Amino acid sequence: MPQEILSVYKAAGLDSQDIEMMPRYLAGVEEFYDTPAFNKLFEYLCFETGEMPYGVAKARTETPDVWILDYISGGL
Repeated sequence: MPQEILSVYKAAGLDSQDIEMMPRYLAGVEEFYDTPAFNKLFEYLCFETGEMPYGVAKARTETPDVWILDYISGGL
């Protein structure tokens, strides 16, 4: 796992169990929406860093869960 991604996970407050699950969410094996990992990453990317666009945060232009997974899988 690239260090940048791990840094985002840690900054968002993901614990080891959340981090272990991320590959399954990214692969679409497990549902990501409304998981502890989703909630922590949403809070971090929306409110702490401001990287998530407002329209995405409000699910007007894109869904936040898909945006977060695309953001992570795109290498940040």
